[in-house]
Amino acid sequence: MSDEIPEIESKIASPTIDCPSCDSILPHELGEVTCHVCAAVVKVDHKPTRDAWMDEKVSCPSCSKILRVGVDERPCALRCSSCSTVFKVTRKVVKVEVDCPSCERQLRIRPKPGKRRLDCPACSESFFVTF
Repeated sequence: MSDEIPEIESKIASPTIDCPSCDSILPHELGEVTCHVCAAVVKVDHKPTRDAWMDEKVSCPSCSKILRVGVDERPCALRCSSCSTVFKVTRKVVKVEVDCPSCERQLRIRPKPGKRRLDCPACSESFFVTF
């Protein structure tokens, strides 16, 4: 039997916020967040996201019972009230769309702070994006 805790990704993401020091995108988290570009520490809070996390409903990975999370942080651990399975609700992975400047194909990527080189899978063009 595996000791690994099952994970479910939250459907609710924290907002995209830029660093007040360098204008790079901050990690999608709430609380004290450290900018990956300039190392500034920024206090990020968003009551609508915390309220939505409290009311979020997820399905138990073992018995499919619908549960209200009732916790205003991600990640968090839950125990199913029906089958007692313990599982984790993780942060939503945010993706953005960027257009290839050569063929205009839309690429979905995870935003990472700073400058990033991409290779288009359709036309093999290399280009840079900055977040």
